[in-house]
Amino acid sequence: MMTDNLDIVEAPNRSTRHKLKTRAKLIAAALTVMSKKGADAATINDITETADVGFGSFYNHFKSKEDILEAAANELFEKLGAQIDAQIESIADPCVALATGVRVFTTIMIAKMEWARFLIRLSSARGYSKYGIYARLFRDIQRVHDSKRLQFPDPQIAAYAVGGAILFMTSAMVEGDIPEVDAPQRIAAMMLRMLGEKEDEIQAIVSLPLPNRASELLG
Repeated sequence: MMTDNLDIVEAPNRSTRHKLKTRAKLIAAALTVMSKKGADAATINDITETADVGFGSFYNHFKSKEDILEAAANELFEKLGAQIDAQIESIADPCVALATGVRVFTTIMIAKMEWARFLIRLSSARGYSKYGIYARLFRDIQRVHDSKRLQFPDPQIAAYAVGGAILFMTSAMVEGDIPEVDAPQRIAAMMLRMLGEKEDEIQAIVSLPLPNRASELLG
């Protein structure tokens, strides 16, 4: 009797499931510790204590503190980036897509202040620009530039300027200096002004309903 030559993907066994669960606990703990103390001040012992994992077990999953920082950043930013991409993929106007992405990002930051604090702490780490959020911001600003929708000379510098302003305003929001209730609209409006959009267009764009509510964005 002949059978099709199909690849069979086996379900993870108990040992593999345990390793994955421990790794996830360490990453979640790293996010918590580094959001409070910063990447430099956080120690591996802080992370394992928060995760309730033996110190020696850390090295079964990560080589160093820098290794888990990168893993935590990549996991968080890819999660955020995937949510942003899903919300803007069907929006034709690049300015609306860019502003919607910023509003979705800010809405999630309001709902997950721990993530916002981690992002702020991470901003001083070397290599920040390789993470998914910056790459997506540059991509979306490049699309606005290529479309001729707005006129600005240097998309890369624009991405640094806009990214820095968004980060600073996110920090102000965490500190309570910018009210959460209208922070997504205000931050997106600021970004569009920086790129040269007209005020009446800005107000129309940031007043559009978001594709999903925060609770739905967070799954």
